[in-house]
Amino acid sequence: MFDHKKKLLALIVGACLCTAVQAEDLTGTLKKIKESGTVTLGYRDASLPFFYLNDDQQPIGYSIELCQKIVDQIKVKVGEPNLKTQYVSVVAATRTPLLINGTIDLECGVTTNTVERQKQIGFLFTSYVASAKYAVKKASGLTSVADLKGKAVVVITGGSGEWITKNLNREKDLGLKILNAKDSGEAFLMLETGRAVAYINDDVQLMATIAQSRNPDAYTLLPEPMSAEPYAIGIRKNDPQFKTFADGVLSQLYSSGEIDTIYPKWFLKPIPPKDIVINLPMSDALIKAIAHPNDTGV
Repeated sequence: MFDHKKKLLALIVGACLCTAVQAEDLTGTLKKIKESGTVTLGYRDASLPFFYLNDDQQPIGYSIELCQKIVDQIKVKVGEPNLKTQYVSVVAATRTPLLINGTIDLECGVTTNTVERQKQIGFLFTSYVASAKYAVKKASGLTSVADLKGKAVVVITGGSGEWITKNLNREKDLGLKILNAKDSGEAFLMLETGRAVAYINDDVQLMATIAQSRNPDAYTLLPEPMSAEPYAIGIRKNDPQFKTFADGVLSQLYSSGEIDTIYPKWFLKPIPPKDIVINLPMSDALIKAIAHPNDTGV
């Protein structure tokens, strides 16, 4: 009889705890999503393999898939299995304002988590770590940054590669001839045509450009990383409930090993619509960020 009462009491306590959890008041972004019945994802049109449009003009990519994993759990959290997902195209200049004013709920891009940006928006755990590197032609015989001494290097005007190269040139006394390009297309053309022997940009952007070039096998990256930039999904600032929830989703993807299936799909295997291969294994920095999730900015 006593055991029966203990079991009954345990069931009652358990039911109360369950009800308490289910009755958790939703705040911030989760409340907004619950009330609107829609979660809105910000994406950029063309930045392989993070996000881009497929043949059906639907956003796909590594960052989009991570956001979709979060959306799947939002449906459970807010009790809306038929929650709608809406996509809004953003650019560098609009991504932060649209997040702040509530137009988008998650910025599923390649935004670097910086201390300065943290003054305006919040960031989830790091999902990629970009490294600025120099792309060179394999036939050049260049194997290290030191080999660039006295040679022409192209940088994108106003990009981080410009000041990295100027600092490198000054600190190592390399005597570089620094050429400027207005964008990635012009910079790669200068490398392709031999006007420059090296072109600096984030490793993933270089590999995506190389993969889409006329002769991908002709290029390689010098091994030295010139920077480390943590990419992270952006959220609204001062929304602890949503941040804890979404970080928890990413943490589960990391600890369960599911990320080891997601990452190769976009960075090591042929990706639609043209079946190009980025061919960029996980860096040591990303492996560390996955093993020890964090939202540390630079």
